[in-house]
Amino acid sequence: MSPDGARERAVALFRQLQLPAPETFGKRYPHQVSGGQLQRAMLAMAMVCGPDMIVFDEPTTALDVTTQFEVLHAMKQAIQAEEMAGLYITHDLAVVAQLTDRIMVLRHGDTVEEGDTRQIVEAPRAEYTQQLLNVRKALKPEHRSAEGAPVLQLKGITASYGRSGTQVLRDVSLSVPPGTTAAIVGESGSGKSTLARVATGLLPPSAGGIELDGEQLSYRLRHRTREQLRRLQMIYQMPDVSINPAQRIEVIIGRPLTLYFGMTGQKRRARVEELLEQVDLPADYADRRPTELSGGQKQRIGIARALAADPDVIICDEVTSALDQVVAQEILSLLLRLQDETNTSYVFITHDLATVRAIADTVAVMYQGEVVEGGAAEDILGNPTTDYAKLLLSSVPQMKIGWLEEVTQARARSARGETQTVPGNA
Repeated sequence: MSPDGARERAVALFRQLQLPAPETFGKRYPHQVSGGQLQRAMLAMAMVCGPDMIVFDEPTTALDVTTQFEVLHAMKQAIQAEEMAGLYITHDLAVVAQLTDRIMVLRHGDTVEEGDTRQIVEAPRAEYTQQLLNVRKALKPEHRSAEGAPVLQLKGITASYGRSGTQVLRDVSLSVPPGTTAAIVGESGSGKSTLARVATGLLPPSAGGIELDGEQLSYRLRHRTREQLRRLQMIYQMPDVSINPAQRIEVIIGRPLTLYFGMTGQKRRARVEELLEQVDLPADYADRRPTELSGGQKQRIGIARALAADPDVIICDEVTSALDQVVAQEILSLLLRLQDETNTSYVFITHDLATVRAIADTVAVMYQGEVVEGGAAEDILGNPTTDYAKLLLSSVPQMKIGWLEEVTQARARSARGETQTVPGNA
């Protein structure tokens, strides 16, 4: 193509994938767009040359549900319109049920089951397939009441990137009672991870306050005391990039033990082994390196490292989004058990509302840098009052053939004014 033709093709794809400002989107750098927008840009890269077949390798795993809905709809339309073949690799059966004609279920390199999508979803034969379909139903936590003074409070936080940057957070407040889990949900770019960066001192806000057990925290990480650092820990989304593959597990988990408690030698080794057993890993894993572990095991190492500091609050940033559903359930069960044992509070950042149902006591719904709705999890999930919260809940993929078409038609009617309209990506 000519330069002008190529640009027109790219802009058309940006528009088809519902990226913001498609005429100028291509001029942005990757760090200037959200994760969901970046993933859709990757889809445009795959589609731009009009291939006969596209392999979709977990393309919606990192997306919030509203963005995921739009991407799924765009992919299905593109495959049909361009008469392409698609091979979709994922751990989310609710997603593939909306896109595929056939499903193959793999485990440990072997085919467990293969068949028509309807048969796999509605009448699975293999026990492992049944486990995948029912995995989240096994988690039914008892919601904890929000009693006692908050252990962590964010008050009126306003923040932006750069001195003259657009505000990313506007007057955001969050309260986390002791021993409970506060979930922060919202679409990509809503400010969830930015709020975590503010809480941990990585991004100074322009206004607002941060309190830990009533004690005011400095905006900046380097100005916080070692004790304040110890009490607020974080578990990251991708263990492959948050733990050093060249170090042994003993060193990875042992570093906070030395930093905060001065432990060395056999005393440190013994505590590392205790932490490994606490996260259901053998004590001799202390001598291994991360490259010898599975994704779920590496995430357990990240949890053990956070627990090593004996914190009051742990911020969990999308800690299950990169894991298959069975392993994710194991991690969530582990976190719930550890909370019962240690009374640690969690701030759980996620776009997966099934995860929120499984683990959260309170929920804050964020949209364009603001908290638009908040309260007890059962209230927000069972009876949302704002249009945006309703949109989020309606966008969660259902294990039902034809769900994508049903919701697409409902939103088209809404856009025509036949039903109440909703804001957001839809």
